[in-house]
Amino acid sequence: MDAEAISVGKFDEKLQTSGFTNQVVFALIALGILTFGIGMFTDAERTWRAYLLHNVMFLGLGFGAMLFLCFHYLAGSGWFVLIRRVPEAMADYLKMGAITTLFLLFGLSHIYPWMDHDLMHSGHFLHHKVGYFSTGFFIARMVIFFAVVLYFSSKVLSNSLRQDSEGDIELRHKQKPLAAGFLVLFAPLFTIFAVDVIKSLEPKWFSTIFGVYMFAGFIQTTIAVILISIYLLKRSGYMEYVRTDHIHDLGKYMFGFTVFYAYIGVSQYLLIWYANLPEENFYYVNREVGTWPIVGIVLIFSKFVMPFLMLLPRAAKRNLPYCAAVGTLIVFSQWIDLNWMIMPSYSAKGFILGWQDVGFFLGFLGFFILIVRKFWAKNPMTPLMDPYLHESKKHHVEYA
Repeated sequence: MDAEAISVGKFDEKLQTSGFTNQVVFALIALGILTFGIGMFTDAERTWRAYLLHNVMFLGLGFGAMLFLCFHYLAGSGWFVLIRRVPEAMADYLKMGAITTLFLLFGLSHIYPWMDHDLMHSGHFLHHKVGYFSTGFFIARMVIFFAVVLYFSSKVLSNSLRQDSEGDIELRHKQKPLAAGFLVLFAPLFTIFAVDVIKSLEPKWFSTIFGVYMFAGFIQTTIAVILISIYLLKRSGYMEYVRTDHIHDLGKYMFGFTVFYAYIGVSQYLLIWYANLPEENFYYVNREVGTWPIVGIVLIFSKFVMPFLMLLPRAAKRNLPYCAAVGTLIVFSQWIDLNWMIMPSYSAKGFILGWQDVGFFLGFLGFFILIVRKFWAKNPMTPLMDPYLHESKKHHVEYA
């Protein structure tokens, strides 16, 4: 449908929530909380690992959404205005994600080997990391990281929402320096965060691009969730003004970051394989035991080979239901990828799907849906006073 044919009321629409849907969302959250409670009495270590995995998965969507917004603000992009409320709602989850991540501090001894004093003094490679992996310093890094992320995300979202009511063009101009500052600070801080939260599960391991690998997976999955969200909203009668050309650009993003993810993954592997250093290669050796090689093969095909081939045709990237289906595959693959990163140090014999995984996935999904739906219900689906709104309404793709 042409954007010009949409009434002003359609642009001003907000999400209408139903009581039944709210009950389902709160039931999911309750299931996650119940999973944690039961897990603490049955298998605390497995429960904390599952909590870590699913917390990082949904937190990554908030990071990816904030990056998506800042990329486009910094570039002065106009085409994305009509879809901007989707990544903004996802970025709003960062506040909840900060709380659930800091809650991990109560389970450090169940999650991280570096909490074992004897282990950290058992060899040269670990002994010189004792200071870095002290509990106090770990907490300080977490607090600083989230303070920076939440400051910039609150400013960016606040300026966008204020513009709806005030119509001040300067609010859009303020987004560019904010985006630049966030990207400059986020790159090193996120690398430290990735090392602290995931890589330190195997404290002997060294990798120079692990942070980039996690970033690539997060941004690929974020684009997938944006497409899935737009598909679900359009099915419910919202965002009728979003054109096929917007979907095309998002499809190209998803295709491009699928290639980028594979490039970084291969780069990390080849650097370690070629050097063949014992403090690096054991990471992959441990993933050649039991059923982990099968998980690795599934990951390669589901997160790169299949999305790459499925998104190659131009028509595929312009088909919203098709892109949403590919996006669902990518979200599943991200879950597999996090299992592949987190679980081998806990379950060396292979992948095991536990009831904790099901409970925490549904619980964190409930929290995520709650925050996103609340954002859409409170704010118009379209940034009404953005100076680039007209450009986004007329967006047309004549290439690729």
